[in-house]
Amino acid sequence: MNMLLPKHLYKFISLIILIFILNACKLSVSVVGNGAGTIISEPIGIECGNESDLCNAMFINNTVTIIKAQPMQGSRFVSWEGDCSGDTPICTLSMDKNHDVKARFESELSQDINCNTDKANAICLTPTQTSEYYIEQSKKYFYTMDSSVSPLVVPNYSTLVARWEWPPWLLLTGFGKDNMILTDILLKLHPTTYAKIDCRAFPTQPFGRCHVVFDYGGEFCPIYEEFTFNDQGEITFIEAWTDLPGWLPMDNPNDYWAEGENVKRLSTRIPGLGNTTGLIDLYAPWMEEAAKKDADIAEFLKRARQPYEEWFAELLAHSQDVANGCNPPE
Repeated sequence: MNMLLPKHLYKFISLIILIFILNACKLSVSVVGNGAGTIISEPIGIECGNESDLCNAMFINNTVTIIKAQPMQGSRFVSWEGDCSGDTPICTLSMDKNHDVKARFESELSQDINCNTDKANAICLTPTQTSEYYIEQSKKYFYTMDSSVSPLVVPNYSTLVARWEWPPWLLLTGFGKDNMILTDILLKLHPTTYAKIDCRAFPTQPFGRCHVVFDYGGEFCPIYEEFTFNDQGEITFIEAWTDLPGWLPMDNPNDYWAEGENVKRLSTRIPGLGNTTGLIDLYAPWMEEAAKKDADIAEFLKRARQPYEEWFAELLAHSQDVANGCNPPE
């Protein structure tokens, strides 16, 4: 038999909840990197990992919250980012404001390449087109956003092409050929030209890599973008990062074309990009398994399965950053 609470008790509970909300600060955490791990809090509220949703919690204002980073087997904790810093796996936060924290884990396992299978990684690929073709297609992608170029100019996109922006930008910003073409057309509404565009192709795999400076009506935005192609010469994955200090994915800032080791790119880790078609299977068992070991793949999988909901949530969360254009937050 169900028991209903008296009205005055509902009002009392609602008042308590309201008082808590007005006197609480939000802690948002996330796991990043090519490894796996969890973040837990004291007091309880946060238990966030590659497969967990408990990544946000409210804590009473002006109290102390401790968060701990715990690597999973085969990974190691590297560092905190955001409102925590350093390489000690414990961080103490004073809840006098809202906090946003990331824990970076790196894998200590050898990369699972699986060439000649459906789950092959992009590192398995070898060029099937000329260098001139990869460069031409890479540049054509940028021309789709140039206000002066016809909307009929479209790169050779794969059916399930995906575009990924590393922070301080919006992570997944496109998934699927039709979505990419529509987005390109909408971007033409923002007055855009190019102050610089420099692209290269690389013999080790079918890759185009460009360093571009957008000109948004006098505001200059330097950016790197990489393009992964399948055997048919279609673009399967686009990856972007700013070249402003502190945001580059390569350990060596002098590695202009990101050719060295330990470049934190996602394209060489997503299973399926290295088969002949490069089609991403979001529900394949090998994708699920990769997500358990790699926080960045887990984040990609979550966003690609619900691209519009996740993209708009990201846009709302970073509305001020977007308003600031190419300038990352302080």
